[in-house]
Amino acid sequence: MTVGGITWDASKEKFPLLLQSDKRWSDKEYGDDVMEITGCAPTCLSMAIIGLTGDNRVTPDVIADYAYANGYYVEGVGTSWSIMTEGGKEFGVTGQEIPLTKSVITRELEEGHPIVCSVGAGDFTTEGHFILLTGVEGDKIKVNDPNSEQNSTYWDYEQLEGQIKGMWALSKA
Repeated sequence: MTVGGITWDASKEKFPLLLQSDKRWSDKEYGDDVMEITGCAPTCLSMAIIGLTGDNRVTPDVIADYAYANGYYVEGVGTSWSIMTEGGKEFGVTGQEIPLTKSVITRELEEGHPIVCSVGAGDFTTEGHFILLTGVEGDKIKVNDPNSEQNSTYWDYEQLEGQIKGMWALSKA
C-alpha cells in the first residue's frame, strides 16, 4: 500500500514511516515555517493514526491543517502538547500522557499503542522534536523519526530516556 508516497507493508510494519521531507507536504506552510522544518508532531500523529485506524487519508498535511486551524500550533514555540490528548479524537484515536519508565513504555507498545515522544537536544535534534515509538523487540524500542530514516531503527531505552521530555500513548477510540 502506498501512503503519502511511501510504500507501506501493513503485514510487516503496523505503523508507516512518514517523513517531514516528503515532497507531498514538505513545502506546505505550517506555523512559523514549512512542514519539512516544523511538521514533526503532525507527521508523528499521522503515522500513529494510520497504523491504529487504517485510514491512510490522514496524512501529515491533513493533521497540520487541523492543528493550525484549531489552535494547536503556538507561534514561536511549535505544536502544543495538548494535541496529543485532545486533537487525535477528531481522527478516531485517544491519547494519554504516560510516565517515563521502561516498564510503562514496554507495556504500552506490547499492547499495540504507539507512543509520541517530545524530545530535547540529543540524537534527534538540537532543540525540540517529536518522534514515534512503535514497538519493542527484545530490549530494543523501535523509533520512527519523521526527520530521519537513519534514526528510524531500534534503540536502547537508556539511549532515549534522557532525551524524552513528554510522552503520550495513543489507542484507537
